[in-house]
Amino acid sequence: MSQLAFKVAQSSIRLLRPSARIVTRAAVGSGRLQNGSLQTTRFLSQRAKLQSLQLAEAPKPEFNYYEENMLLVSPSNNFLPLHDYRKDTEQLHYMHTGKTVTEQLSVMQSCLFNGNTEQAQRILVGMYQLYPQAMQEVVDVAIHNEILSGLFRAKPRPLVSEALQWYDVMENQYAIEPNSNTFAVLIGGFVNNGMQNVALALMQEMLRNGYTIHGMLLSSYLSDEDIRKIENMAKDVVNKGEDNVELASMLLGEVKSAEDNISAITGESAEQESVEHAPVTLDELAGINNKTNAYERQQLNSTNVAGIMQLKSTLESLYLNELHGYNLQVRLENDTYDAALARYREINEKRNDPLLSANTSALRRLSASWLPKLESMIEEEQQRCRVAMEGHSDKDRLKYGRYFVQLDASKMATVTILETLRLNATSNGLHSQSERQNLLNQKASGGVFASTLVSKLSKAIHNEIRFEQMKKRTNRHVFGHRLSLARLATSGKLFNMAVRRAKMREHREHSADLFLDEWGLDTRIRIGSLLVSMLLESARIPEKRDGEAEHMVPAFHHKLEFLNGRRHGLVYPSSTLRELFKSDSSSHSVTARHLPMLVPPRPWMTYNSGGYLTRDEPCMRINDGSEQLRLLKHASNEDRLSTVLAGLDALGMTRWAINRPVFEAIRKVWNAGREIAEIPASSYNEPEPVKPADYDDNPKARIKHHLETREWMNGRANQHSQRCDCNYKIEIAQAFMNHPMYFPHNMDFRGRAYPIPPHFNHLGNDMCRGLLTFHEGRPLTERGMHWLKIHLANLFGKDKMSHDERIAFVEENKVKIMAAADDPIPAAFLNDEPGAVRPWWLDAESPWQALAACIEYTEAVRSPDPAAYISHLHIHQDGTCNGLQHYAAMGRDSKGAHEVNLAMSDRPQDVYSGILRVAERYVNEDAELGVEEALQLKDRLTRKIVKQTVMTNVYGVTLMGAKEQIIARLREVKDENGVHVFDIMNLSKLALYLAKKIFASLGEMFTHAQETQNWLNESARRISSSMTRAALADTIKMAADARKSSARLRSAVKQAKAAGETLDCDEVLELWPDLGPGAMRRKRLDTLADKPMTPVAWTTPLGMTVLQPYRKMVTRRVATNLQNINVHDVNMPAQINSQKQKTAFPPNFVHSLDASHMVLSAIECKVAGLVFASVHDSYWTHACDVDKMNSILREQFVKMHKQPIMANVKAEFEQRYSDHMVPIVVWDYVNSFSFEKNGELKGSQKRLSKSGHEKQAEQIEADLARKHIESSDEAEGVLGGTDDLVQMQIEVNDQKLAESMEVVDLTTIELIDPAQDLFGAARQADLIAYTLSVNGNRIKDERRALMKTYRERVSQLRKYMTQAAKKTAPSKEDKIKLCAADQAAVDSEEVTHGTLLKYIEKIKAERDKLINGLDEKYPVKFDRSIAISISQRDDKEQLEQLETLIKQGKLAGRLVKGHKFTELTFDDLPAQGDFDIEQVLRSPYFFS
Repeated sequence: MSQLAFKVAQSSIRLLRPSARIVTRAAVGSGRLQNGSLQTTRFLSQRAKLQSLQLAEAPKPEFNYYEENMLLVSPSNNFLPLHDYRKDTEQLHYMHTGKTVTEQLSVMQSCLFNGNTEQAQRILVGMYQLYPQAMQEVVDVAIHNEILSGLFRAKPRPLVSEALQWYDVMENQYAIEPNSNTFAVLIGGFVNNGMQNVALALMQEMLRNGYTIHGMLLSSYLSDEDIRKIENMAKDVVNKGEDNVELASMLLGEVKSAEDNISAITGESAEQESVEHAPVTLDELAGINNKTNAYERQQLNSTNVAGIMQLKSTLESLYLNELHGYNLQVRLENDTYDAALARYREINEKRNDPLLSANTSALRRLSASWLPKLESMIEEEQQRCRVAMEGHSDKDRLKYGRYFVQLDASKMATVTILETLRLNATSNGLHSQSERQNLLNQKASGGVFASTLVSKLSKAIHNEIRFEQMKKRTNRHVFGHRLSLARLATSGKLFNMAVRRAKMREHREHSADLFLDEWGLDTRIRIGSLLVSMLLESARIPEKRDGEAEHMVPAFHHKLEFLNGRRHGLVYPSSTLRELFKSDSSSHSVTARHLPMLVPPRPWMTYNSGGYLTRDEPCMRINDGSEQLRLLKHASNEDRLSTVLAGLDALGMTRWAINRPVFEAIRKVWNAGREIAEIPASSYNEPEPVKPADYDDNPKARIKHHLETREWMNGRANQHSQRCDCNYKIEIAQAFMNHPMYFPHNMDFRGRAYPIPPHFNHLGNDMCRGLLTFHEGRPLTERGMHWLKIHLANLFGKDKMSHDERIAFVEENKVKIMAAADDPIPAAFLNDEPGAVRPWWLDAESPWQALAACIEYTEAVRSPDPAAYISHLHIHQDGTCNGLQHYAAMGRDSKGAHEVNLAMSDRPQDVYSGILRVAERYVNEDAELGVEEALQLKDRLTRKIVKQTVMTNVYGVTLMGAKEQIIARLREVKDENGVHVFDIMNLSKLALYLAKKIFASLGEMFTHAQETQNWLNESARRISSSMTRAALADTIKMAADARKSSARLRSAVKQAKAAGETLDCDEVLELWPDLGPGAMRRKRLDTLADKPMTPVAWTTPLGMTVLQPYRKMVTRRVATNLQNINVHDVNMPAQINSQKQKTAFPPNFVHSLDASHMVLSAIECKVAGLVFASVHDSYWTHACDVDKMNSILREQFVKMHKQPIMANVKAEFEQRYSDHMVPIVVWDYVNSFSFEKNGELKGSQKRLSKSGHEKQAEQIEADLARKHIESSDEAEGVLGGTDDLVQMQIEVNDQKLAESMEVVDLTTIELIDPAQDLFGAARQADLIAYTLSVNGNRIKDERRALMKTYRERVSQLRKYMTQAAKKTAPSKEDKIKLCAADQAAVDSEEVTHGTLLKYIEKIKAERDKLINGLDEKYPVKFDRSIAISISQRDDKEQLEQLETLIKQGKLAGRLVKGHKFTELTFDDLPAQGDFDIEQVLRSPYFFS
């Protein structure tokens, strides 16, 4: 017996059979072992032996330091494959059942949450039986860990025997290997139930499996109390000197090491218990003083809005001294809705307190009054749900009730109120531009779409439930481990890629994902609509009309309105509540978990482990789509994200601080209420447009007034929104004045990094950037002063000057700079006194950043040693139209490289001014021709007007998008009197005209970039319309089988009907099996077969797989008590949006390249010890380190572009899509001739039909290809419609064509290859067809002549035979005219009746021989002809050539349209130029 089995046998428990329960302590003490215990002993003994053998045979992994430390990924065939929905078991399962496997398993999770462990087991076992393949692919050990944990938490007593039995079943029956979480659940469960010996035995087995005690302590299944009990168990073993002393000592050592680590990081004693803090309210802050050296909190004239008030409540913790560092960060992350709930309760308790009323906004008091009734309604519904769960009587309520009871009613009510207020106050942001316009035009009630409100509310509830569960599943060791990783990152060691990859592997092994439930679509919509309905009933607002007493009316209304021809449900606020929103909006309700962090973020160790301390979120911003999430998880598990995640960490580890002098200036402007430097005024002062006198009679005047009114309304709404947004940023800045800040980062699907805190970060506007400085200061140095001056000049728009000229600009304005630093906002100017001078720095392009630079420069100059001045300011190095830089580098385009500063030059090139010059040339040329738009725009174009369109063109802006950009810029052009230069009525056509000219200018200046863009566009178009060979074959077979089955069924029905019988179900299913089980799935598959399903995917230079998510969403209708709600079903396989896939690929590809360059630069800067930040293609560091950063930026750019990027992506496409077929339009060159009676060529037929014997599979393939092309919105051009039998209509001179025809000898003709000579082959085909047609007519004519001749001969011979029989001389009229041959035959022998008959048969045979010889003499078949089929996609020039030749009468055939699938291939890449990429290393203005 093994040591492990022996220890189990020594255990002081009885393990009974599965149906039995735990025995009493007396029975345990008797030492009797039951059969179940012996079976378990044998099982564990066998397991121990097997594990020993496996460990002995397991090979040790090899470690290659060089490969582990690589950042760029070498070209490889090992790209991440995409999921094929036809082979994806989980998606097929969803199509069949309407639910994902995870959604069905979430029912099991809810049963465990509600304590129904037995039902949870039945669900899991049942799903294994019903869907074995899907469960095998989807279910992992995390779900089984949930079952084990639920068994130990079962009431009224834990099911420890069943837990050990399930542990056996999961491994032996379901082939699920346990992990460290599994052992943590088991060991913790047995220790809690007093079964220490079993726990020690399982701990030994855990070690034997290769897991560690350290990994077990990091399990989120263990609470601090569990670990304390495990620690006490180990102490008892050590104190008593029992067996397993060594194991117990090891355990105690791990616990002590972890506690010491936590104490070292947090500064706390290891024994100090964590304290739960209630949310702090404003009233509790009276008398609390900050540190003497801290910033003194100043008064802000905040907008009295609910969102700002809640934000201030949340931020109060930052003004207190009771918590620091990590503990304060955890509190901030936890106090999201708790602070609002506490404030609501406080308001309701002190409702009659006049002091409270004075300090609380009206909207907050009103919303607090809704809480009690809404909370009561939710509690009643939760009670009904619990009753339904116990009795299983109300099945409809049971569908959502399991989840509805998982959150406290008070918190659920708080979330409902806050989310509804926020979404209604920001409803403009929830509609598209066209929808907003409809709301304005129709004077609709505004509000928010019911479907949007329901979806977002249910998502907020679900996220809160998940967060509450995650808060319960943590312990100090997990928290300490996260802090140790953060410390490793801040030390820089984690940016050694070999160390990082090792830590990531360790993290994946010891920290398996917790299984979290997934709500089904029906569940989400039902819960959201139920809460909205409750709020509609409970929310009341006082209203007083003229002559009436005040009474309570509904605060929100629900109604249906028609918008864009469709009926939509809207939830909108009452008129009284809308008035409150104007001065008391909740448009910025805060999510406290998305504030900046006080401590370094958790390093990203996996795709969903990093960032904030207390919650796990994906590192990628994913819009509700399982496709990208699954791909991201797959990439993380295969360690393909290490470089990208290291880049996110490098950005997140930068520590920030608030620039106090700039904040003071901003505070003064804010409190004054004036519009200065992007800070909006406290009120909207633009006068409302006056209705013109001829409004009723003049349509143009009426339209103009509508446009001006809409502009005014949008301006007023935007001003209020911007005021609230600005208030929000200022409040956050003031709260963090005494604290460092970190911005954890995540990325979009292209790899571009973004700060997670959405409201205040360095990607924000000029005010945000001006408020931020680096927390760490560094000596300025002489070179730092050089770059500080250049940076200051750049902020004033002097970035196209040489460096020397920029420095001279600063020196010339030194007095103004210092004056700005000394008194940024003079009181006279702030108070708008007469004669007040406008501060000079306000004229900068980025005024607040310019002010920060003025202050930094002034302080440095006035310091005793400017070079030693400790500078905190971030200095920027910006690229020149970064997208065009990448295009020029990829194509080695010398001209383009010069224009975007890749090449060496004496001064920076301005690509925007270059485009402006070309566009002005086009406009001037059109103006000379009298073009109206050109005449209006001439001499009025500026660099600012064209800049945005040029900048975004490379990122895929459409013509209509460019038009909207230019409209906004043209509207800003005013004369010296402040009057708009361009009439609002003409803006649209002017902008469209100018957009076309800018696009043409770009094509002229950057021809190679245009060629590369076209290649990317065409490649994406082909990919997005393709399908795999296997899918094509399956679809053809499925369609053919369906046709055969349908034909059999129709025949059987017809026969049965004729016999007066009917077919029963079994007979129908036998004839057509597709109508049986799985019919719905097959129908959906058949529907999807007609649609393109393949997305564009590629691998970045960093090894990250990018998948374009653009699909045409599937809509699903859910019936609720509110209304029928149509929502997007993200789990259902959906057709690709081919147009979006095509147009978005070039910009997304370039974005992935600049993201890769940024990540490479961020990691290298971090390794080099630089403080680094990035705003996409703008890179920031200390002034003293700019030279180092510049060197890194250039080196990483060159390093990346030395790789054959375009060749790599083409090779990947050819491999990734090697088994794909793409539909194409083909034009078959066919001939058909006929002749008039006079033998002249008759006009060719205008419509040709395909041969009736064409194979069924070819017909199905052609139909499928046609449908794919139609659904991919491919433009057919001028070559016809979508009918397979459409003939190109071409006017031809048939008479002229007939004269050029000639007969050829078909026996000796040598065929011409169309690939070598298309015209020659087509002409030859014409002559062959003409010859065959002439031969056919000759055969007809000669056969007719022969038949006539021989018919006459036979007739004369029969007359002769008749007269010979009568032996009379013929009369003159009946004289017989025999031909010479016949006369000779008659005269040569004695004529009898028999001889004449034989002679007639002889001449008939002679006739038949002559007729049969005509086919050989004049061939009408030619089997060697070559079919001429021209692809519309690949052979456009040849197709146009043939069309021209037909029109000219040089060819007699016609072009007939068809469709087919062909192998997916890609065009050759555009030829590269001669630019030397190494020049970038020496270019002074590449980034400057």
